[in-house]
Amino acid sequence: MTDNTLLEAKVLLLEHDPEQYQILSEFCQSMGLMALPRSASDALATLAMHKDLGGVLLADDLPCDEGDALQLARAIHKLRPELPIFLRRSSDSELTPAQQLVVRHRWVTGDLVHLRAAIEHAIFSLSYPRSLVQGISTLTCESLVAMFPNAKVVAESPYVVHDRIIHGEVSTLIPIESTWCRGYMMLQTEENALRQGLIQGFSYEGVGGDLNFRELNNMLGETTNLIWGAFKNRYIPPQELSKQQTQVPIVINHAHKYISFGSQDPQLCLRYQLSDPARPGMPPLVIVQRVIFNLHWSPEEFADFEAHATKAGPTGELDLF
Repeated sequence: MTDNTLLEAKVLLLEHDPEQYQILSEFCQSMGLMALPRSASDALATLAMHKDLGGVLLADDLPCDEGDALQLARAIHKLRPELPIFLRRSSDSELTPAQQLVVRHRWVTGDLVHLRAAIEHAIFSLSYPRSLVQGISTLTCESLVAMFPNAKVVAESPYVVHDRIIHGEVSTLIPIESTWCRGYMMLQTEENALRQGLIQGFSYEGVGGDLNFRELNNMLGETTNLIWGAFKNRYIPPQELSKQQTQVPIVINHAHKYISFGSQDPQLCLRYQLSDPARPGMPPLVIVQRVIFNLHWSPEEFADFEAHATKAGPTGELDLF
């Protein structure tokens, strides 16, 4: 495994054949895919529960209560068109042009070489240096500990997502720009969970759960700013920015909790659990971090920067919104 390694991704596995299910389960493990096996009747409900998927594996002969597998594929595509669907073909019947748009990735039963190539192209189209991913996780944990000193902070394993659904009601967004990348970082969480965490005393003394939504927004905003300051200090050369000046519109649909950065590339996703060490049975506060290099991403330039970078100490400075 190289330093530019593929991360994990969650996929919805809709497969009824026992032999194929076993083969695909082992295949997913070998590819770093976290498979969520479901039946046709559970597929759409699973989409509603999981907002951080990378794709869908679907058998074209999957038994469905209503219609067939291709109708299910259309329903999935209508709800989450950003998710690539990989259709296992057990027949040689031709797909209509409309069906081909829905399931752009098709593979014949047994042809795992073709499936692997399609997944690498569609789900893992970007690779991230391991040192960068670990660095982002470390500096984010340190920032969360600084903002919530009484909470136990645990980082989950990072993975990539193609979903564009926002987690929770409170989100922050800050630009990231360097010689080797341009994009954005997001933090997302549920408002009630953040308020409950403050009631439990996660943050400083006097910062309780009676805050209104504006003050909760500010709490997450200050956390984002702290992470950005640490990121800039560690990864961005002084007075050096990317020469790329392309911009694309960011589309936000609040009714559907959807955000698009104008790119089909996968996003780096990291989840952090904040819990009360004295009350291990309480649900944790989950903060979801996404790093989106939608404007410029060059792991080769990052490797060159990292090779010549000097270790800089903390400056103690924060940017203001």
